[in-house]
Amino acid sequence: MKRSLKALAWAAACWLLPAQAQAQSFVETAAYRPASQAASIFNTSGACADPGCAAVDPSCAADPSCGLGEAACGSAGGAGGCGNGACGNGCNSCGRRGGLFGCCTDDPWTLKSAPGFNYGGWIQMGWQDRADGAFTNNGPFLSQREHGNVNLNQLYTFVEKVADGTCGLDWGFRADVMYGVDGNEAQSFGNVDGGHWDYLNGFGGPNGIVPEPRQHGPYEFAAPQAYGQLALGKLSTKFGHFYTPIGYEVVTSPSNFFLSRQLTFYNSEPFTHTGFLSTYAVSDSFNFSGGWTAGWDSGFYTYNDGSAVLGGFTWVVGDKLTINNYASAGQFGWRGDGYINSLVASLQWTERFSTVHQFDILETNGSVDAAGFPSGTGAPVARTSFQTNGVAGDSIGWINYAFYQLTDCVKLGSRLEWYKADGTSYQTMTSGVNFKLGSNMMIRPEARYMWSNDTTSLPGANLFSNGDRLVWGCDWIFTF
Repeated sequence: MKRSLKALAWAAACWLLPAQAQAQSFVETAAYRPASQAASIFNTSGACADPGCAAVDPSCAADPSCGLGEAACGSAGGAGGCGNGACGNGCNSCGRRGGLFGCCTDDPWTLKSAPGFNYGGWIQMGWQDRADGAFTNNGPFLSQREHGNVNLNQLYTFVEKVADGTCGLDWGFRADVMYGVDGNEAQSFGNVDGGHWDYLNGFGGPNGIVPEPRQHGPYEFAAPQAYGQLALGKLSTKFGHFYTPIGYEVVTSPSNFFLSRQLTFYNSEPFTHTGFLSTYAVSDSFNFSGGWTAGWDSGFYTYNDGSAVLGGFTWVVGDKLTINNYASAGQFGWRGDGYINSLVASLQWTERFSTVHQFDILETNGSVDAAGFPSGTGAPVARTSFQTNGVAGDSIGWINYAFYQLTDCVKLGSRLEWYKADGTSYQTMTSGVNFKLGSNMMIRPEARYMWSNDTTSLPGANLFSNGDRLVWGCDWIFTF
């Protein structure tokens, strides 16, 4: 009874708090694909950002007639006494100055301040009442119960310097560290036998073939990115350990709309790679990438002779359509030989309404050993199967999103997924709301409905053993 009251209180807070704070704001942290990286890919023909290389673009400077905003425009009149007139009132549409608890259109407060460097992160806490087949009590590590509790999902920090090749050869790097119940998904579990990088190496995590010396229950440390970068002109190359470009949803929660994840993302896409990936900007609207990786989810280690090519392109087709297509083929390591292709099309229909459409296809020949782990050092005894050991061999994912920007502070979203793994179909329908509570805060309540004809899927979890299921969830994110 106490647990039920706790869950009810958490759900009520998630739904009621936003109603009192909708006039505040949040700006999403682009941790997966930072805006600075996007600029270095597409805006290669613009003026050099370094004043020592070229003059700064005058259009970037503030309107001289306004000076420095509030100080130059005066303080009389306007909302909150910030002044008004041709210079603007120095405030925002919420009627107050920006900052940590500013308006929805404000820039967020961040830790980063060193020239040329970015550093910061976020805190995410979430709750789901039942297992949803993705990130909660799923796969071969079913002892890690995450649902039914208010968890620290992600305590995430990063530091980076983006290489900008517009003025000649430049260097950069990025390093990310995460702790929370999502940690094991960002670890290099493709190493499988442990003792390499951040998997089963004292960082906390599931008890696999090699016992983890420091258990943290469902909480784990992870180092999902550690790479260097070189850029020259329109070409940029990163080498080391980095997130995959495959798919639409990502590990970093602020970059997603929903707390919950696709079944396709969790079960049939890689999370990280170790290797190198080069990107060439053909124009301001088209770039392509190509490189090599040591398979899927590996960290500075080659398991089962993992070796695969990775590549794709991003094409901005006018103002309304963007197409991303990325693929990998070869020896994936813990998933065996195979290939994957993910096509994502994003459409902006109106100023407020947009949709995203994703189609994935995966073909692998992975196998498991007698202990149920992907075979590499152990003798294979069975082919991987989503129904028998929770690891998809072949799958198709067809996912459609619809988003509507109701106000500056409120965005509505829905996701419909058809996931067919090893001959059996699974469907999920998720609807939720993103409430921006401040320049750095967001709350995301959601409801996820799941159904399938398979009543024995996901061994140990039995998600559909009692038929369809409805999963309630909510999380809170604070960026810094």
